[in-house]
Amino acid sequence: MFNVMKTSDIQKNGPTKVLLYAHHGFGKTYQCRFYQKRYGKGLILSGEAGLKSIEDVDIDYLPFSSWDGRIVKDSADRLAIREADPSKGDYSFRSIMQMMQSEEFKKQGYNWVAVDSLTELSERLLEWLEYKHQDNKNGFEKWGDYGRLMLGSLKWIRDLPIHVLVTCLAMEEQDANDVTQYWPLVKGKSVAKHIPALFDHVLCGVRITEKDQKGMPKVRRYVATDEVSGWHGKVRDPLNRLKPYEEVSDITELLARMSMDDAEFGKANKKEEE
Repeated sequence: MFNVMKTSDIQKNGPTKVLLYAHHGFGKTYQCRFYQKRYGKGLILSGEAGLKSIEDVDIDYLPFSSWDGRIVKDSADRLAIREADPSKGDYSFRSIMQMMQSEEFKKQGYNWVAVDSLTELSERLLEWLEYKHQDNKNGFEKWGDYGRLMLGSLKWIRDLPIHVLVTCLAMEEQDANDVTQYWPLVKGKSVAKHIPALFDHVLCGVRITEKDQKGMPKVRRYVATDEVSGWHGKVRDPLNRLKPYEEVSDITELLARMSMDDAEFGKANKKEEE
């Protein structure tokens, strides 16, 4: 049987693969609330203690405190590893990845997964590699392993058959023309600049505080969806539904807009105008 598929089905029905990076205060973790509302049951892989913004909604999560075991110092003041103990709520990112390959995990019926955040994961991976390479005088090997493991794990997460959201802090860098460029905040500049290429959608969160007519502070949130103002956004948006800058708090609205057919898009625009 020769069954061909339509590329249009990828845009309409395929799971979304999103990297969202922004400075503190944009609401990166808060996006998990919107993912749960739009897509249903999800799982957060949390490397931070910052889940307070979504504590009023029931979203499953697993906290990771290391890449593959906590790094400690032994009696000789050398780096040593203490294996994670899931029975005590102590997980490593690698052990979670292994769990996610099990039949038990597949039976949970998750529709999306979020890694919150990539910045923390980068720190944990480098800590583990410091232990692995503590006797290695060739520093290039450590950074080679770092790039391979970081990019490899992200590709694995990205290729899950569900919606994927990866959050990350933003870092600033001055280019040769003294223009500020904004990139994902992870260790290793070459890795940071490679990461956006792994995702279908790279969204850059910008938070602006203004004053209203009464002089009171007002927060406005924008999302860069293209290469604008030093941000390196991109979207797979063949129908050009999105503007380079969108004022929006819920990024799933942008994802939904890109998957609409013409009739749905026209109806949504009409509703906004009303």
